[in-house]
Amino acid sequence: QTFYSFTLSFSRNQFQRSLSILNNFKTTMFNNNSVSISVSDDESNDLNRIRARTRRKRKKLSHRTTYELPRHVLRLFVRYWVVLVFLLAVMLLVFESTRIGIKSSVLKNPDSSGKESPSKKNEGNLNRLDPTTKVIGGVRQRCLKLLPPEELENLDILERKDSGTPVKRVVYLTDADGLMGEMKAVRGNGTRFNLFTGNQTFAERENSFQVRETVSLHCGFFNENGGFRISDKDKRFMQTCEVVVSTCAFGGGDNLYEPIGMSKASSQKVCYVAFWDEVTLATQEAEGHKIDENDHIGKWRIVIVKDLPFTDQRLNGKIPKMLAHRLFPDAKYSIWVDSKSQFRRDPLGVLDALLWRTNSVLAISEHGARSSVYDEANAVVKKHKATPEEVEVQINQYRHDKLPEDKRFNGKKALSEASVIVREHTPLTNLFMCLWFNEVVRFTSRDQLSFPYVLWRLKVLKNINMFPVCTRKDLVNSIGHVRKAKPIIFLIAVATAFLVVLLLALFSPVPDYDPPGSFFSFSLYVQQTHTPSSSYSSRRSSQHIAQPHSHGGGKGALIFRRTLTEGPENNSRIVGKAEGFIIPHEDFANSDFNVIYLTLETPEYTGSVSIRSRDMAHKLKEVMEVVGGTGAFAFARGIAMFNEIDDHEEEAVTTYRVKLLLRFPHTSHVDPQ
Repeated sequence: QTFYSFTLSFSRNQFQRSLSILNNFKTTMFNNNSVSISVSDDESNDLNRIRARTRRKRKKLSHRTTYELPRHVLRLFVRYWVVLVFLLAVMLLVFESTRIGIKSSVLKNPDSSGKESPSKKNEGNLNRLDPTTKVIGGVRQRCLKLLPPEELENLDILERKDSGTPVKRVVYLTDADGLMGEMKAVRGNGTRFNLFTGNQTFAERENSFQVRETVSLHCGFFNENGGFRISDKDKRFMQTCEVVVSTCAFGGGDNLYEPIGMSKASSQKVCYVAFWDEVTLATQEAEGHKIDENDHIGKWRIVIVKDLPFTDQRLNGKIPKMLAHRLFPDAKYSIWVDSKSQFRRDPLGVLDALLWRTNSVLAISEHGARSSVYDEANAVVKKHKATPEEVEVQINQYRHDKLPEDKRFNGKKALSEASVIVREHTPLTNLFMCLWFNEVVRFTSRDQLSFPYVLWRLKVLKNINMFPVCTRKDLVNSIGHVRKAKPIIFLIAVATAFLVVLLLALFSPVPDYDPPGSFFSFSLYVQQTHTPSSSYSSRRSSQHIAQPHSHGGGKGALIFRRTLTEGPENNSRIVGKAEGFIIPHEDFANSDFNVIYLTLETPEYTGSVSIRSRDMAHKLKEVMEVVGGTGAFAFARGIAMFNEIDDHEEEAVTTYRVKLLLRFPHTSHVDPQ
């Protein structure tokens, strides 16, 4: 703290006269509510106009206490908000890390926890081969009508001839087509299009729905640097597959469930491929699921994918789900199974039941709860599966394109569930899956919303088998999602937020507040006006403390103006003035009228301090409350101590020292130099 010394002086004879007046009126009682003010002759004209005021009750201190606490809390929050956010980020990061760690330990040691793990809870659904049935016409029948086991063993892969489809060839756009210049604008265009997908414009989108013998369109794998990299060894294996059952788990997703119910013939003719990324690989290995020397875990061939093109793991999962014809270029048929399910039927028997006997090229499960895409959009928003904004963009586009609200297209339910997709790889089905994938990338990753639209636009695709829910239940054992990829992404987001807050805490400028309870202290001196030429001298040089007088029990008031000096000497530099208004009676001891103003004006600083002169004890040393200020002393709070320090008998003048202890709730205060 820096201390500064200034001087204020009162005339001894006049100030002592004031003290005597205070003592004389101490025991006087009011007969009425009027107050008469006695002043010097030269000030009578101005002050006689002051009207009498009724007495005010003293404000209770509890009010100040009530408002002071919220102000104090607000000041603390403004001062330490960076630290508060930093601590919250740390706590959230620790909580998420602990939660994921506990979940992993419970999965590995389910008996060590009082609660059942998700795998334990759904264990009853695993390895079930009992058929799913339904009642038709009073007779219970099996939902999926497979061939007898002996016929399944002799079932071969059906090779169908061209059925006269209008689409003969599909050309996939790549960077080799001279579109690299287009991709320079992809990174910052605010969409999910990237080097993997290519930047499909709306004109290209419309053109891709035009049915021709040769259709060119985006269908992933646009640029070799776009991601979803697979080793050459895995690519060679995938090129040998004619029929493939595939699934995927990215970002440490679901466990891998062993397929069951297949015949020996299917085991030799069908590929089972599971796509993992490195995070899922590390997670599964930590739980004891090791890949053998042939890159298998049980019947599943594990294919490790590096450099996933999307941050959204659900969107990464659409690549093996919808683009099987790009990943398995020589395959004739494919069956997609979500990672939350266990495939439990013979693949060739499924192809026979859902495609060959129904003369279909695509079989997909219909939605069990809803039939309209618009109803599904409302459900997606309600269940927080996507943001309302992105769903609104997609639905508005579909309404603009005149997508009807019909719940059936060509007699088939429009809405699909899409956890199981069985299809033949033909130019028309490949085109359909590319269009579907592009819609998912452009809008939301909820493929149920875009399936009816693509089916409606591609009107030539009519031989689709929308099988009922009970058939899907016969195809798979539903386990449910054991582990979500979302916590991993959320953990990364929290870690990023933690880093940002840490940088803010280290490099963001923090307001320079005085610590609570610290005071800015300096002294002033009050004395009689003695320099007529001073800018602060008054034209009333001697009659500023008026003798109050009574009129029939009336009361008086004191009005004074004095000089502030830098030191106690008479010739000390003048720095300001002291002015006041005091009613010297005990009934007015707590009145808000009793105020002393110290006005300072120097080259270093300018401002004033307001002092409330309540509860004066009429001693040589008085302690009063600082209630405000202006200029450099704006919003000041504190105390002012008046005491006599010197007595000049020959001049009949007493000098008084005023020590101010000020506190500033804001950073705008000025430290006098």
